[in-house]
Amino acid sequence: MTKLRLYLSINYAFSALSGLVMLLFSEKLNQIFQLTDPLLFPIIGANLLVFAGFVFYVTGWQIEKSGLVKLISLLDAGWVLGSLAIILFGPFGISTIGLWIIGIVAIWIGFLGFKQYSNL
Repeated sequence: MTKLRLYLSINYAFSALSGLVMLLFSEKLNQIFQLTDPLLFPIIGANLLVFAGFVFYVTGWQIEKSGLVKLISLLDAGWVLGSLAIILFGPFGISTIGLWIIGIVAIWIGFLGFKQYSNL
């Protein structure tokens, strides 16, 4: 397995798992993050599942199209920048543990995006 395929596979697996967790455990996540919107995590989770499906498709059948891999890495960078904005500006009153989770996930996604892009 090429390194690019490996990092894309990790990305879609992590995105799918995260999406499922957000869909199945949104109430618990709302408690941990100290949020009250019952739709927030299900909406993010559903979008992550769509993203995971896209990454899965590219990994299996379109990996030679560097533009699609660049798009995935760009979307990962957008996730990281959005996470950074949430951490720095605190617009939603997220709990400290929630901010730590957001930061750790952002570092992981940033790493995957970087490795994907650098292995094109």
